[in-house]
Amino acid sequence: MIHPPRLKPRRGKAKRSHYLLRLYVVGNGPNSAQALANLRSLCEEHLRGRYTTETVDVVKNFAAAAKDNILITPALVVLAPPPKVRILGNLSDPKKVMLALGLSGGKS
Repeated sequence: MIHPPRLKPRRGKAKRSHYLLRLYVVGNGPNSAQALANLRSLCEEHLRGRYTTETVDVVKNFAAAAKDNILITPALVVLAPPPKVRILGNLSDPKKVMLALGLSGGKS
């Protein structure tokens, strides 16, 4: 069993920053659809007005996935604020996703 590395909260002014998020998916399969729904829900609840999302279908744009070294989907890449972070899976654990985004357990 592979355990993901422990996520550390981001430091600095990330709580009020604008987030640029890129979600890599394969088509509109169940995991991809779930990841997109989970991302939209989390962003609307915690980042309202402070985020931009891009969705990349690796079947249609493999070059973008290769550029970001994406080998597993769904995968979320946090491009801004720094540091660049990759989150793998369908984003079903909001606490871990929020931690990776540098958000506390409550609304920001």
